[in-house]
Amino acid sequence: MTCIAEHAVFEAPATRRERFWHKLFLFLTRRRTRRLPPLDPQALSDHLKRDLGFLDGRSRR
Repeated sequence: MTCIAEHAVFEAPATRRERFWHKLFLFLTRRRTRRLPPLDPQALSDHLKRDLGFLDGRSRR
């Protein structure tokens, strides 16, 4: 006779204190991340464009 058992992960429900700290952590980490403005290649100088790979390395004629 074969016995097949499925092992499920059991997690105890979080306490109020754990939920509070978890929510506070998420709130603080989301507030720190700022979205940077998109990079405008036309506003950069030629040497920065070359360093970032927007120019092929040859100087303008």
